[in-house]
Amino acid sequence: MKKYFNPAFLLPAVYCLLSTAVFSQQDAQYSQYMFNPLALNPAYAGSRDVFSSAIVYRNQWTGIEGSPSTALLALQSPIGKKNAGVAMEVMSDKLGFKSNTALLFSYAYHIHFLKGKLSFGLRTGLYDYVYDWNKAKVKDQGDIFNTGGSSSKLAGTVDFGCYYYTRSFYWGLGLTHLNRGTITDAQSSDAAAQQSIHFFMPIGKAFQAGRTIINPTFLVKGAGGAPTEVDMGVNFLLKERIWLGMSFRARYGVVFMTQYLINEKLKVGYSYDLGLNSIGTAGKGSHEIMLQYDMNIKGTKMEMLRYF
Repeated sequence: MKKYFNPAFLLPAVYCLLSTAVFSQQDAQYSQYMFNPLALNPAYAGSRDVFSSAIVYRNQWTGIEGSPSTALLALQSPIGKKNAGVAMEVMSDKLGFKSNTALLFSYAYHIHFLKGKLSFGLRTGLYDYVYDWNKAKVKDQGDIFNTGGSSSKLAGTVDFGCYYYTRSFYWGLGLTHLNRGTITDAQSSDAAAQQSIHFFMPIGKAFQAGRTIINPTFLVKGAGGAPTEVDMGVNFLLKERIWLGMSFRARYGVVFMTQYLINEKLKVGYSYDLGLNSIGTAGKGSHEIMLQYDMNIKGTKMEMLRYF
């Protein structure tokens, strides 16, 4: 029997989260983060040395009504003599009666360091948080958030990242919402929720075995008020065309993914999350689709093979 989501069950959790100064994990989650590092770290902007565009759509816990869904458009390009990069992201994220839309801009500066490059990046922009209280069944009519109708709140963000990369290795650290902007309207300043600082630390390394590339990946992520999470995975690039891989997410489940390199410019990826905990089992899995297109604006020959 299909399980449906009742928005009423969300209200106590939302109230507990929104009524504290420290909010738990707010940023959207991506299973194909190793192919979309910009979402975690502004320092990645321009590191591909090409104009790159990516579209990502994620539908999480498809068996639960009102479950999270995320759409992302990301554009990035090197500027100058490829020692700097810029990026723009447009994101829409929905969960139950809460949704937010973001417009973000990044700048990164890259310097030669050891055998690779080290970059530092800043990202800023606006989030529009919208709460449609008509979708919630409220038991406590005196709840300060029970305003009826809908409400919205604009909040800025300031993010920072550093990123070290070679042709076969990368390490990064991304920090988001350092300004901790206010994201709800409330009569009491003590009840107004703030953005929580998030951190993301991905690590990846490529090894070659014949015509196969083996790429183990590791991601540590966390946020104020939420436990630290760890993703561990491995991807295999077969015949320089097809990525196949899987990862294990602590306290959640397993992710299976694939990506096909159609040509030197275009690639498409898909991942499926198999949740093994209670909500993952009820949710009946999560789907994520990614489409990426690269264009060399410098006019020089592009490399077909990019590990990251």
